Amino acid sequence: MQQVVIDAFIVPERSKAAFLETSRAVQNLLKTLPGFVEGYVYEKTAGDGPHNIMTTAVWRDEAALENAKNVVPTQLRTLGINPAEKMKALNVQIERGVYERTAY
Repeated sequence: MQQVVIDAFIVPERSKAAFLETSRAVQNLLKTLPGFVEGYVYEKTAGDGPHNIMTTAVWRDEAALENAKNVVPTQLRTLGINPAEKMKALNVQIERGVYERTAY
């Protein structure tokens, strides 16, 4: 069953450009990993709640997601990206969930 990682962010307007630049670098890495199906970035244009950017990454199955969790940190370090430090520096808040995806 496909696994979907959904990240909901609260990104201050002044941090949006830097956040999206870092996010694109991470996404470009994810796209190269085995079992990656698709991913999207959503920027809120209307609605309630504090989250203004969401990202999704769909993985073929739980094994592909687990592989990604194991290899991504090392590869990000190689690229000079420390997501936790970057989020703190940009004052970005994140809420992450992993979901199983089925068609309706």
